[in-house]
Amino acid sequence: MTWRINSLEAQLKLSFAACLLLQLVCCGFLLLIFSWWKITIAGFSLLLINAYLYRRVQEKIFASFRRASVQLEALQNQDYSLVAKPAFSGGKVAEFHQQLNALGESLQQHKSDYDQQLFLLYRLIDQLNTPILVFDHRLQLNYANAAFAELFGRPWKTLRHASPSLLGLLAEPQWQFVDANKTQQWQIRTSRFLDQGQNHQLLVFINIQAALRESQLEAWQKLIRVLSHEIRNSLTPVAALTQSLQNKVGGEREQQALELIGERCQHLQDFVSRYAELHKPLHMEPQWLNAESLFQRLQALFPEAQLQAKGLQVKLWTDSVFLQQVLINLIKNAVEAGSPAGTIEIQFNQREQVFEIMVVDRGHGISNPDNLFVPFYSTKTQGQGIGLSVSRHIVEQMGGQLSLSNNSQGTGACAIVQLHY
Repeated sequence: MTWRINSLEAQLKLSFAACLLLQLVCCGFLLLIFSWWKITIAGFSLLLINAYLYRRVQEKIFASFRRASVQLEALQNQDYSLVAKPAFSGGKVAEFHQQLNALGESLQQHKSDYDQQLFLLYRLIDQLNTPILVFDHRLQLNYANAAFAELFGRPWKTLRHASPSLLGLLAEPQWQFVDANKTQQWQIRTSRFLDQGQNHQLLVFINIQAALRESQLEAWQKLIRVLSHEIRNSLTPVAALTQSLQNKVGGEREQQALELIGERCQHLQDFVSRYAELHKPLHMEPQWLNAESLFQRLQALFPEAQLQAKGLQVKLWTDSVFLQQVLINLIKNAVEAGSPAGTIEIQFNQREQVFEIMVVDRGHGISNPDNLFVPFYSTKTQGQGIGLSVSRHIVEQMGGQLSLSNNSQGTGACAIVQLHY
C-alpha cells in the first residue's frame, strides 16, 4: 500500500506522530529498567517539549509562506513595492525568498521600461498630424491626438469614453466608417498593445485621397514639364520670326495678323509659365500675422466687392505672402461666380492648434465639385483651371487643407482653409 503526502501540513503532522510513537516505545523500554513514575515524568516532559518545538517550527514555516503568498499576490497586481521579509536567514526557504525578490525586481524593471516606451508612444501620437485614436478593453475612446478634431469636428476630450458607434465607426468585422464617403476617403490601420495590463487598440487613419492627389499631382507635374519644354522651344522662334516680319511687312491686314500671332505667342508663354508653378517647391517663411491687417490688404485689392469680415482679432502663424495669394484666388472665384457686392464674407477662427479661414459667397455655387482641383479643368468660358490647383498646392505646402463646398443654406459656396500650428 502506497502512502502519499500532498501537503506540508500533513508532512509535519506525520513527522510529529512518528516522533511521538518513537518516544512511547523508548518509554516502554525504559520501564523495564527504571521505576514507572520517573519514566512517566520524563516522557511527559519530552512530549511537551516536542509539541512546543513542533508548534514553533510550523508557525515559522507557515509565516514564511504566507509572506511569500502576499508578495506573489502583489506581483500579480503589478505592485512591486512589497518585499516579504524572510523568516530564515539561510537554507532553502531563504533561497526561495531571494529568488522571489529577484523576480519582483526584474518585473519592476520590465514594467518601468514598458511604461517609458508607452509614454514615448503617446508623445509620438501627439506629434503626428494624422488622426490616431486609442480604444480601451471596453471599446471606449481612451486617447487621441489633436488631429482627431480635423476628422470628427471637435476635440477628442469632449468625446472621451465614447463608443465606436457614437463616432460613426464599426469595429466588426474590421474597423471602418459607417459613412461610405468617409470609408472611401480614409483607411484605418489597427494594432494592439497592453496598458495597465489591459488590451488597447490603436487606430491610425490614413487619408487615401491625399495620397491619390499626390500621385495625381506628380503625374501632372511630369506632363507639365514636358509640355513647357516643348511649347517654349516652339514659341521662341515663332515669336522672333513674327517680330522680324512686322518690320518688313507693310500691309495693314498683314500687320494685324502678325500682331495677333505675337499676342497669342505671349499668351501661350504666360499660360505655360503659370502651370509650371505647380511643380515648384515652396519656401515658407511663417510669422505672426494680424487678421485685420490681412483683411485690409484684401479690401484694397477688391474695392468693388465690398468684402465683409468676422474674427479680425485672430492672429495667425503663417506665411503672409502665400496665404494672401490663396485668398486672392478664392475671392476672385467668388466674384466671378456672381456674388453681389457686400455678400462675400471672410471669417477668421482659431481653435485647438488650428487656424481656420472661411470665404463665403452668395454666387451661383459649384456645378461640378468632383473636378474642382483638377488642373486644366474649368467651368468658366475664359478659365484656365489653374487657380484652385495652385491654391490647394500652396495650402498643403503650408501643412494645411483646402476644401470647397456649396452652402448648405441658401445659394453660394464656402471655401475653408485650415492651417495647423
